Amino acid sequence: MPKTYASTYLYSRYPEYEKKLFEFVMKEQVNKNADGFADIKYEIKKRQISNSLIRVFESSNVILINEYSLPRPFKVFTAKDIKFDKKVKAFIDCSGLIYKNDNGVFVSNNIDYIIAYLVSAMNALIYHYNETKIVNNSNISEDGARCFSSLFTHVVDYISKISIMGNARDKCVYLSSMYYLVNILGKDKDDSRTKVIARRISGLSEREEDIINLQLNDNTYTNIKFFVDNIIDVLKLNNLTLDLVVDKWMYLYGYGTVFALEIYPAFASMITDAYVGCYINNQKTIEKIAGRNVVDFIKSILRIGDGTL
Repeated sequence: MPKTYASTYLYSRYPEYEKKLFEFVMKEQVNKNADGFADIKYEIKKRQISNSLIRVFESSNVILINEYSLPRPFKVFTAKDIKFDKKVKAFIDCSGLIYKNDNGVFVSNNIDYIIAYLVSAMNALIYHYNETKIVNNSNISEDGARCFSSLFTHVVDYISKISIMGNARDKCVYLSSMYYLVNILGKDKDDSRTKVIARRISGLSEREEDIINLQLNDNTYTNIKFFVDNIIDVLKLNNLTLDLVVDKWMYLYGYGTVFALEIYPAFASMITDAYVGCYINNQKTIEKIAGRNVVDFIKSILRIGDGTL
């Protein structure tokens, strides 16, 4: 089953999120079949990010709402369309982005944001309806683990300076690669193929891996809270806390990226937003830390989208 926001630790800490999302899906939906969308569709096609994006825009499973603004982490999310057919759809917050001018034509004051949100919607729908296309894709697994582990390890290093602590950085890369694969993608932590990817990314040997795993609790990869607690124990980082990790993650990469720590669609959006290049998040920092893996990761997502939608 695909993971939902409701199953994440950070979402559970703020019950008001549920109320805001419910209010949002109850708002009036933009009628994409109305006259006046030709200009926006033309701009989407002109960007040529993916052949599937115009199909995403026109899909009945993608809902635009422009009269209610959500917090930045939820500009794109999937939920049941409780007003109509109860199907799970991708909802996009277009407030301030799409409006009708005096000539009755729909226009956008930031088409690049729309492009980024459509890529996120595409990815979220594939994840919900065809999860295995994401989870079983080798590039999504390895390139995604490389992106996540480099970004997470940079945060830990920023707080605790692990780069000067022997091979602590390599251990953090290994653990965060495993966390991405197990918690975010839902792979089996005991599967040898999962461990091979994490070892390859971190450069650790099997013996070093075995020593680390002997120190871990059974719940290490259950959620971000348990994971950070185990990082603290294994790497002896007494100054590290979950609140610090979350705070510095948002500071370095952008407020809207917080759920990238726990759920695949949010993490993928963090990377694809940086790739589209519209400064939704702190894309220069993300690109600098994750490097070439950003491009490899997004190319895999777009290939899946072109072949699925």
